[in-house]
Amino acid sequence: MSSSPSHIPRESVDVARGLREATLHVFASADDLDLSRRFSEGHKEVLRASGITKLTSFDEGWVGDPDTTVFLLTCQNDEVLLSGMRLQKRQTDHKLPLERAVGDEHPEVGAFLDRHQGEGCGEFCALWSRREAAMAGIGMLPMACVGLGLMPRLDIRHGYAFMGVNMRPIQRELGFTILEDLGEDGQFSYPAPPIRSEIGHFQYPEGIDAAAEDVQQLVRRTAEEPSHVHGVDGRFHRINYRIENHLA
Repeated sequence: MSSSPSHIPRESVDVARGLREATLHVFASADDLDLSRRFSEGHKEVLRASGITKLTSFDEGWVGDPDTTVFLLTCQNDEVLLSGMRLQKRQTDHKLPLERAVGDEHPEVGAFLDRHQGEGCGEFCALWSRREAAMAGIGMLPMACVGLGLMPRLDIRHGYAFMGVNMRPIQRELGFTILEDLGEDGQFSYPAPPIRSEIGHFQYPEGIDAAAEDVQQLVRRTAEEPSHVHGVDGRFHRINYRIENHLA
């Protein structure tokens, strides 16, 4: 979606221009069903605006799951949702969204995950961001870094992200390696042709050294200090990015 002011409703521009602080809530879905459902609606609303009406990550079977960690960025005393992400931990009886998306056609995906199950596997999924966040200049990178830094706390050593091939530069910046042995030379026809997606893999802590320097710093800080405040250079103001970790 364009972040040009001429393409954004006036109320959204006002939110972006006034944004000086945002709060990232991190919590297990089982601990806050209301916020989990608000996250889900925010995700669907953003993707529908882009013409996407059906994804496996739309499923709400994760709501109330103690092994699903929700990341929800808000402002204005949590009245406005800006962006979100889920980190779903794989269980033997609970497939990851990427498995449900392509596993039937590509059983090698499930077999690969089975081999790493004992060390802890999780998927970073359902990433979404409202136009207010884009207008204010807050990207998804800080949220993703927080998720990476919390992997050991969640007993996850192998993190995966299923994204379009156009997101490869972001995956590499975050320290993910593309799994080129899966699918068709590493690619899958998803969500629908001609779009192609691929699976990135982040192994903790080895992947940290492969990430960009600013990513490394935030991942390590989050691992040491799960709740903290750091500054983000926004488009209009410097923004206090407050992380409130509600995990038990």
